[in-house]
Amino acid sequence: MKFHEFGNKNQTTVMLIHSLGTTWDKSFSKVIPLLTSHYYVVAVGLDGHNPEEKSDYINGEKEAEQVEKYIQNNLGGKVDVIYASSLGCITALLTAYRRNVTVSNIILDGTADMSLGLFNKPTSNIAGWFGEKILTGRMNGFLKLGGITPEMLQTFLYPGISRKTLKNAFYDAASMFKQIDKMEPYQAVRVSCWYGSKEKLAARGAKKIRKAFLNGKDTLFEGFGHGEILLHPEQFCKEMQRFLNPCMGP
Repeated sequence: MKFHEFGNKNQTTVMLIHSLGTTWDKSFSKVIPLLTSHYYVVAVGLDGHNPEEKSDYINGEKEAEQVEKYIQNNLGGKVDVIYASSLGCITALLTAYRRNVTVSNIILDGTADMSLGLFNKPTSNIAGWFGEKILTGRMNGFLKLGGITPEMLQTFLYPGISRKTLKNAFYDAASMFKQIDKMEPYQAVRVSCWYGSKEKLAARGAKKIRKAFLNGKDTLFEGFGHGEILLHPEQFCKEMQRFLNPCMGP
């Protein structure tokens, strides 16, 4: 895991955690320059998604442990807001819920409820193989079912991800809501779930998350697919400011 820092450390701290199949810079290179005028930005590179290191994504627990350690050692044990996309939402939720550090706000973008129950484990083996095909440009048509557009694939896709990372990530994402269902209601952190009107699984996931994280308000982006808000950096920054400063209004 790598942490990349931008801006003035005296400003409000925003941590960014990317999704599966991409990198921190592919995901956030367009939003970081806009955010740094108002915020101190820390972009996280998840294990298994960094061209500069050899690692694999294991699970959100191990990612959260590393994020917590960074926050404790570099941010005084607290962070103002974590934005996380898709797979990164697991790390963000666990970092807040474990309460080893203080997280004031979370934005969860595209929390797709992919649970298949007893089939989560066997399906993850197939998902590793299937993910490799997608990374090499095949079978991309299936991604449309999840609201992922061709433009998003062209912009965000990172082909250097191992089958092990793909397998582990799918299983972790499919099992996430089993963990959430066991969580006691927690109001100390404000949570906003972002999702596009084209991603039904994320809408279902947001409803389940709201049962555990009661404080906050969700945002629907009409006409958008999975994580598509990142293709609109100006709108992304305005929505983040609106969430952190509700008095701004629409």
